[in-house]
Amino acid sequence: MDARDATPSRKRARRRLIAAFRRYGGLFALGTVFLVATQACALSVPQLLRIATDALVDADLDTVFRMAWGLVGLAALGAVTRVASRLLIFNSGRGVEYDLRQDAFVHLCRLAPSFFARMPLAQVMSRMVNDLTQVRLLLGPGVLNLTNTFLVYLVVIPLLLWTDWELTLLALLPLPILLLLGRTFARFIYTYSAEAQDRLGRLSTKVQENLTGTMTVRVYGEEAEEERRFRGLNEHYLETNLKLARLRGILFPLMGLAGSIGSVVVLAVGGYRIADGAMTVGQFVQFNAYLAALTWPTIALGWTISLWQRGVAAMDRLGDIYEAPPTLVDGPRPVEGPGGAFRGRVEVQHLSISYGRVQALDDVSLTIEPGQTVVLVGKTGAGKSTLMKVLARLVEVPDGTVFVDGADINQLPLRFVREGIGYAPQDAFLFSRSLRENVAFGWPDAAAEAVESAVQTAALDTDAAGFPEGLETMVGERGITLSGGQRQRTTLARALLVEPRVLLLDDTLSAVDSETEQKILEGLEKAKDQTVVIATHRLNVAGLADRIVVMEGGRVVEQGTESELLASGGAYATLHARDQRRRRARVA
Repeated sequence: MDARDATPSRKRARRRLIAAFRRYGGLFALGTVFLVATQACALSVPQLLRIATDALVDADLDTVFRMAWGLVGLAALGAVTRVASRLLIFNSGRGVEYDLRQDAFVHLCRLAPSFFARMPLAQVMSRMVNDLTQVRLLLGPGVLNLTNTFLVYLVVIPLLLWTDWELTLLALLPLPILLLLGRTFARFIYTYSAEAQDRLGRLSTKVQENLTGTMTVRVYGEEAEEERRFRGLNEHYLETNLKLARLRGILFPLMGLAGSIGSVVVLAVGGYRIADGAMTVGQFVQFNAYLAALTWPTIALGWTISLWQRGVAAMDRLGDIYEAPPTLVDGPRPVEGPGGAFRGRVEVQHLSISYGRVQALDDVSLTIEPGQTVVLVGKTGAGKSTLMKVLARLVEVPDGTVFVDGADINQLPLRFVREGIGYAPQDAFLFSRSLRENVAFGWPDAAAEAVESAVQTAALDTDAAGFPEGLETMVGERGITLSGGQRQRTTLARALLVEPRVLLLDDTLSAVDSETEQKILEGLEKAKDQTVVIATHRLNVAGLADRIVVMEGGRVVEQGTESELLASGGAYATLHARDQRRRRARVA
């Protein structure tokens, strides 16, 4: 695909590739020098063959042996320079791949959760692994073969013309037509390459979804249906790759056709010239050797075109990551220290947030004073989790709507805010590491006593004592070896360990029994200087709060102490009465 056909985002992605290429410009240049030396050795061979052949015709064996030793020397020198050129250019391509992958990972870590809601995880992985591999092949073998082809054509064609210009024009007559066909094929290869890589991403998404949700698939007996859907995606991927294979299967023989036609022409016309005395046998051998030197670069040009288009298509797809703007960025306002000035006063003023057409928060206003315990209650979908993500600085908010210690949260450095706020989400995520490493994720150098204290406050100490290796027990991918309650308490201990000024618990105790929950709440209550915000559907937790905030449809409908809300007879009183009836029904 031509650069003029590229969109602005694709052009920026390609500029990024060129910039990464320039970082290794010295190694690429040195590799090119060795490549020139390799071709100099290879293209000196026809000259020696001409001299040796003519000497052989004249029975000059001394000259033949000298040329033979010359060929041996050129072969040895060419082998050394060939290896050096490949090491330098291929390793430079790997260096570019490393830098691009590192840049992409750092950029992904800065993107907001809304980006990953638009691009499935498997699509991101496909770009980070498969597409970057294609870019590396473009910059390694692709650049080497393209440079090699250019050098060969640059040197060999003038040598052919110097040897016999008429025979050269006849031998190379089909070449311009084949190059034009190669350019046409390149457009189709780009299209099918981009389509194949996109379908591979979809296939990866399906695999990732089914492996993650394998229990759900089995429970509902949907194995056959999921197999059918996977087969359809797999067939589409196969179909696109077969199109690519057919194109390459046609393109490579076409490129080789130039050398074959040229050889036939040289054999026919060259034979007459030798018979007429216009060309010696040595010159004929030299001419054929030069023409043969053009054959592989011409064939390789077809492979290089394919490689180039796949690499460009891959870089364009990587542009979807590189061009995604990080919306959660550091604010310009300096702070006194990394969390030292964080007191824990949080204020929300007329905040509204929507996801597409869904209004998640609608004109929310509330103030949380330092040291308070505030409980958010409401039905599912009331906006509690969204508000918790707002306070954790995980969701983009308009300027002038959320304040920390009187400062607009958008004006503060991200690190300052996140060091002062601990967040235990509803969906507990654990890494495939030991239990201790998961708890200490936010503070890897924490002392053993601090880790054990956090584990005890989260009421996880008894469970950990029963594990085969205690806190050193590996929890498996996503904590699969733990129960839901154990995973939640592990993430709670992780948040407690960093001793944040504001602790956000987003329904973190939903999978914990009431006795364990009470133990945890008693442990949290001892930290009176810590601001605690709990989103929950359990009203027994609300009874321990300094203030209760009731949410409905993304709005704060009432707030106050439990006694005040029960006396008012509003939404909380209705929820409380319903909860009491359910409790009595369970007891009965």
